[in-house]
Amino acid sequence: MNEIVLDLKDYKDVWVFTEIKDHVRVEECALEILGKAREVANQLNEKLVAIVMALEAEQYLPVIEEHGVDRIIYMSHPDLKHYHERIFTDLVFDLVEKFKPSVFLFPSTEAGNALAARVAYRCQTGLVSDVLDFELSEEFGLNLRNTEAFKPAYGGNIHVKIDCPNSRPQMCTVTRGTFKKKILKKKKIDHQKIEYSYDKSKIKIKIVGTPTRKDKPSSRLSDAKFVIGGGHGLSSKENFNKLFELARLTNGQVGGTRRPILDDWMPEHLQIGISGETITPSLYIAFGISGAIQHVVGINDSQTIISINKDPNATIFDSSDYCVIADANEILEGLLEHYKV
Repeated sequence: MNEIVLDLKDYKDVWVFTEIKDHVRVEECALEILGKAREVANQLNEKLVAIVMALEAEQYLPVIEEHGVDRIIYMSHPDLKHYHERIFTDLVFDLVEKFKPSVFLFPSTEAGNALAARVAYRCQTGLVSDVLDFELSEEFGLNLRNTEAFKPAYGGNIHVKIDCPNSRPQMCTVTRGTFKKKILKKKKIDHQKIEYSYDKSKIKIKIVGTPTRKDKPSSRLSDAKFVIGGGHGLSSKENFNKLFELARLTNGQVGGTRRPILDDWMPEHLQIGISGETITPSLYIAFGISGAIQHVVGINDSQTIISINKDPNATIFDSSDYCVIADANEILEGLLEHYKV
């Protein structure tokens, strides 16, 4: 692919892909991103633009308007009810080429991650995934409108700063819970509807049915008030299953780190952390979790964190309100005996 030379001064405004979740509501992560993006747009003296693509997209605009946007660019069509990698990528890339945003942010969801990667490739620009923060670059200054993204690397042992000084748009994906939602309705919001027009004959894959989702609980892990977390320190699937029993007895919900998923101890949608859910419960109890940064960033907003680990130097203790140095399996057995009485 030939290198593209850009005039960076042609690119302006901060965009957020405002995903519609399960065809019924605006993705919470997108609303959270809008709050942080509003700050950056103000510093750049540029507009904050929400990009919406959905079936009957108009119904979601009032919610988006409450989060500080200056402009909403939207498309509405039955073809946009479900995320389609070819259709969404082509349409979003066309918008980028036409309007030339300087910054483009996406929620770190299945659709958001897939779309961001494909659009970044088309634009020949960089993409920073699962960022912990982003801000204006002091090194390059406001004139070049550069931002810096921060994310963990090398297994969470360090945090790295990444900037994209020579290509546009500057793109990031953001995990839910990284930023806080902010209610700020602008007095004047520009609505721009883009008429849907797409030649589906160029799609080589034939769609034989609409997608179905895995069976998931009706209540979201991120909304739970009491979460019981498990890690590889529980040693076996049999021991891990006891967390579900404790959750049933205490009206809690189970979550965990990446390793139990790889070991087939729990389903993927229960992962907590950068690649999973960010939780804000009143109480989080961690059984046998070491405390890698990828997990810890998903629990930091918990009101109270109790960690149980037999390693007195476990990193999880640095983020905990109460630390129990003991065998997590023994404590788990004791709690089950207590609640079964």
